[in-house]
Amino acid sequence: MNMNVKNKEPRSKKEILTATLEMLESNSYSSLTIEAIAAQAGVGKTTIYRWWENKARLVLDAFLMTVESEFEFDSNKSIQDNFKQQLEALARILNSKIGKSTLTIVTESEEIAKDFYVLFLMTKRNEAKQLLQAAIDKGELKPTINLDITLDLLYGPIYFQILIYKQIPDADYINDLLIHVLEGITIAN
Repeated sequence: MNMNVKNKEPRSKKEILTATLEMLESNSYSSLTIEAIAAQAGVGKTTIYRWWENKARLVLDAFLMTVESEFEFDSNKSIQDNFKQQLEALARILNSKIGKSTLTIVTESEEIAKDFYVLFLMTKRNEAKQLLQAAIDKGELKPTINLDITLDLLYGPIYFQILIYKQIPDADYINDLLIHVLEGITIAN
């Protein structure tokens, strides 16, 4: 019997996270309720509160589940193709309902912002640093570049476009961004 409970928990967690994503497709974050998510997932409210202390934590975990496989680098692709894929995925996700909800909770809660930073931004940033360092090691990028500034130059405009201008950067914007940034850090052949 205990074995069934252990097997059911991950499935229930995934069902709750999926229900959260589904509910956000037709509701704003502010109108999202634990009761509605519980009903959608077919679980009780207490089940949700056993794993998440509030809806902000639940939304952050739903976001993390959504982006889990979205930001993987491919060592067989060029640096430009890798970052193009990354920036397009970031723009698409941040412009989605779960992305917008996550940006809302990050701006409203310092604690959630710290978790977003540790669980998403730093993880992905470290992977991007490794990609840049590999390109430096291969002699493709200047060895004097500051990795953190380079990543800010690449990712910052995407956040700026979405948060300030309230628009999703299109493929042309992302291509121009990559050309301008990479032009300054690439070793000419």
